[in-house]
Parts: sequence; C-alpha cells; structure tokens
Amino acid sequence: MAHPRISVNSLSSFRQSFDDDLRLWKELGVDHVGLISPKMEAIGWQNAPALVEGLRVSNIATEVHVLHESIDLAATVGADVVYICSGTIGARLWEQAAAAFVTEMEPFVAHAREAGVTLAVEPTNPLRSDLSFLFTYRDAVDVARDAGMTTVLDLYSCWYERGLEQAVRTDLGMLSLVQICDFTVGTSVAGSRAVVGDGDIPLEQLLAMLLQSGYEGVFDLEIIGAAIEEEGYRSAVERSLHYLDEVLERLGA
Repeated sequence: MAHPRISVNSLSSFRQSFDDDLRLWKELGVDHVGLISPKMEAIGWQNAPALVEGLRVSNIATEVHVLHESIDLAATVGADVVYICSGTIGARLWEQAAAAFVTEMEPFVAHAREAGVTLAVEPTNPLRSDLSFLFTYRDAVDVARDAGMTTVLDLYSCWYERGLEQAVRTDLGMLSLVQICDFTVGTSVAGSRAVVGDGDIPLEQLLAMLLQSGYEGVFDLEIIGAAIEEEGYRSAVERSLHYLDEVLERLGA
C-alpha cells in the first residue's frame, strides 16, 4: 500500500486499457489514482463512476474538448483537481496566447466553481510546444491567476527552474497538485521519463522543499516513455512507489 499522499496516474500505464489499469492497481494494492480523459472516453463517461468505485481519485488530466465532462466526472467521484495544458502558442505572441487562454477558460472556470472542482493548468517541457506555451512554473501561476485557476507543478518540467522554492512559497495557494517522475540528463526525446529513483532529478530535496513550504496536497506519480515501456508498467510503478514511500517516510510526511 502506497503512502496516502501518493496517487498513481493512469498515464503511468499509458498504452494499456483502463480495465488493465484497474487490474494493475489491484495487484499493487493501489487505491489512490489519477485519471486521464482518453481512457475515460474509451470506457464511456457514464460508466466511469462505477468502475472507480472504491478508489480515491485525486485528479483528472483532460483536454479542452471534454473539459465539461471531466469536471462533471470529478464532481461525481470526488476528485479535487481537473487540469489541462494551455495549448500551443500558434502564430501568436505569448501575451496574445495568454489572453486567448484566459478568455477560452471562462465558461469552464464557472462550471468548475459551480461543481466544487478545482481547475488547474500545467506547464510543460519546451519540447512539447504542440501542447503548451507555458514552460515555467512562474508563467503558469501568472496565467492561472488571470484565469481564476490554479496550477500543477510537474517536476519533469520545472525541477531545473531558478528560484523554484521561492515561487512555491510565494504562491502556495495557487498550487493544487504535484506530479512526480524522474529524468535522466541527456535524454532528448520529449516525454521520456525514468522510473523514480533511476534518474537525475533531486527528488528528495524537492519533496523536502515542498513539504517545508507547506504543501499539503497529493504527489501524483506520472512516468511515461521508452524506459517505462521496456521495463513494464508493473515493475516501473512498483519500484517508483517503493522509492517514494521511503523518501516520504524519511521526510516525516
């Protein structure tokens, strides 16, 4: 059984079906999870609540075209956070893209507020400019504030930022979810992450910083890429959870 503040995101077993996710989580004793909208679309939004009964759902990662459905599902299953990426900058200046995003989010922010769900935006690694124009945590906080949203801190995308601790402490109320993975320096393929503990991210220092800053939310395991596929989901997730359990225990979380 994983630490109660750790959830396992369905992205960590990206290429398998949601039925297989459920089997994997049962085998590993995982009862705290994060969902992704493509798998919810595949099983049918109306079927999802029954399938996740008995699980704690921490978050739902989604896309704009099913954002209303994701908010409704989150409200139904008790997930605290629904989050998206900002979308590409396109043929626009950064400020134009930010203003357009704020306008686009207005009806969804209102819907989430009525449903009692937190809506957040996630910054990405610059290699994913097809998904986002937000590549730093600070930029995500600024745009989220303008939109009436909160942020997701993806350590894969933000661990190398200057002054990250100060940014977290200054705007702690803007932080709704922390995503955990690992990364091997020198990797140049977008999205290629490592099993937690195998890479170069100073995770124990970062987790200590987040706890000392007063973050009280969930740490969502999100490991994807070739190394995860080659090792196999069960082993990769199990080893990651074991590492995180040990770290959080040392830190007194």
